Amino acid sequence: MPAPLLLLTDFTPAADLALTYAAAIAVELQAPIVLLHVRRTSLLDPEALSGRIPHRSEGEIATELSSRTAGLTVPVTVDISNDLLEDAVAAAVAQHQPQLIVLGRPDYNKPDELIDTTSLNLLRHTPVPLLVVPVTSLARPNLGRVVIGADNQPFSLSPQIVAFGQNLLSAFNAAINVTHVVEPEDDDNSSLACQQVERSGLTAGFQRVTMRGQRHLHPVEGILAAVEEDGAGLLILIARQHSILQRMFYQSVSARVVRDSLGPVLVLPAQP
Repeated sequence: MPAPLLLLTDFTPAADLALTYAAAIAVELQAPIVLLHVRRTSLLDPEALSGRIPHRSEGEIATELSSRTAGLTVPVTVDISNDLLEDAVAAAVAQHQPQLIVLGRPDYNKPDELIDTTSLNLLRHTPVPLLVVPVTSLARPNLGRVVIGADNQPFSLSPQIVAFGQNLLSAFNAAINVTHVVEPEDDDNSSLACQQVERSGLTAGFQRVTMRGQRHLHPVEGILAAVEEDGAGLLILIARQHSILQRMFYQSVSARVVRDSLGPVLVLPAQP
């Protein structure tokens, strides 16, 4: 059986929308889902005394989980943890070896929520593809058009991540647009960026691949504008170790794209 998708749920609308996306992907990849709920009850949790964490009984948690797994058509494993969130996710990754982590982004107007509620710095130690689904995403996944944000620098992906990326793109018969953002006065030829993506193996063998140079003063706004103009339902970013994996979601361009995007963003960690 293929490796599972690991979905974090706290029963919020953002988590429920992320489950919709995870379920759609799981069906196409014929992969099971691991539904992880973390009971954040430890006094060591930085938000334990803030009033922001709803406290549910075991029965209430069971009911919430049951209502979310009832309609799924792929095998589902429920995992409940009392550990701190970061430790719980690390343990789930070690146990289940997921091919993808999926989580909802609760409020795009409050970027700190992304860090506070999911501990994404975990990915500095867990190089697993990450799909972030903002609560502003389309209600129905539309992954048939994909934008890959790339620059002219080479990168490499592990064989497992290449396989996952190719399986995902193939499963949805995606039309792929490799986009390279440049300054308005620079040459907008994106052929080198497209070559770097193909050399990584991610788009090797795909026929429906186009490329575009997006001129914009600001890289973040440029890539997001390209996604909107292309009508893409998914943005793929490459997270190099020297950018995201060492300064996860604090100052990199990729981090700001994830924070500001209105639609789902798939982050693929590159090899060192």
